[in-house]
Amino acid sequence: MKYFRKYQFGSKSAATAKINALGIDEEGNPTHNNAIVRLGNLVVTPAEIDAEGNVITEAVLTDTYHVDVLWDGEPNPDWDAQMVWCAPMGVHTFGSSSAIAEWTEKCKELHPEYFPEPVEEGI
Repeated sequence: MKYFRKYQFGSKSAATAKINALGIDEEGNPTHNNAIVRLGNLVVTPAEIDAEGNVITEAVLTDTYHVDVLWDGEPNPDWDAQMVWCAPMGVHTFGSSSAIAEWTEKCKELHPEYFPEPVEEGI
């Protein structure tokens, strides 16, 4: 089974070290079957741009570096300290419907506040 997880690190170099620890060959290619997407520092506030395309205000980014992993099997427990949960999927997701369903159920279990129950209007 595949598992989808989101992680944040204090820096790009910390994320790279963790990714490389999963295994790379002498040419720098991964020796594992996990799919990894380096999202980088996420946009908190988008840049403000005028009609001519000039940047009026620079974008504000997170101080943390983000990585998504589609684990080929159980997630590596060495990564647990960097795991984050967000509502509902964040800026990226993988195409595996079973991995997304598992992630959603786990997130609901850990953070039900991200999934409020619908309310009927007029009550």
